[in-house]
Amino acid sequence: MNFTYGQLQPLGVSSKAGTPIFLRCALGFIRFFSLSLETLKYLRLLVPGIIIVFFWSLLGKWTGDWKFDAPKSLSDLAKTLPAIIAGVIYYVTPLRDWANRRNHADVKLNIMHGIADIAGDHTDQQKSEWSNIKMLFYRIVDSDESLKIQSKRAYFNGLLWTSTADLKAISILFSVYSILHHFIFSSQGALIGVVVFSLSAAATWPISWKLTAFHKEISDGQIDTIRKFHSDKVKAYFKND
Repeated sequence: MNFTYGQLQPLGVSSKAGTPIFLRCALGFIRFFSLSLETLKYLRLLVPGIIIVFFWSLLGKWTGDWKFDAPKSLSDLAKTLPAIIAGVIYYVTPLRDWANRRNHADVKLNIMHGIADIAGDHTDQQKSEWSNIKMLFYRIVDSDESLKIQSKRAYFNGLLWTSTADLKAISILFSVYSILHHFIFSSQGALIGVVVFSLSAAATWPISWKLTAFHKEISDGQIDTIRKFHSDKVKAYFKND
């Protein structure tokens, strides 16, 4: 799947050269809700590839050991083979899960406790496992239009959430690589990478905490709706056979 300029317009991306790519990305998120779920999934694949290509370009510039000019527009970068390949390779690794595992566990527990609270004394140990809770939760969400609207907020926050986790993992990798590059090749420019990538990684922690809190807030709103209008479905599901 390749982005065309028409597909990128909902992101608020301009075709004019000279505007920093990440500024255009940030502006595009303002109009994110017009994106389809298919595009959202593609962005979750592409974002880490964009970060990797951008960081590699920066490190090459600082060390002077290679030259890799990153495309100047999002539409060009989205169609850049290195970004897509890097995104695919990153996607099949456990790095995203590692970077976001604690925050993801907090959100899962929040939903599990909310559903268990609605079920009350009807809870069943096996049905209380996350795999079953998740199935029940999303089945109810898909059956209620108001819950679907709240899910759109979760999709948007989820992209920011996973992208921040990607930035954390990739920044740590590039920090380690910059340290090795400095000692192996005596590259002073690599020290810039150590500082910049380390600061980038450090900055992701408070951002992740805030996005996790917002994700829990969204799920709390969904649980409240389920409690008011779908509690009978929850209790029926957990009722012992």
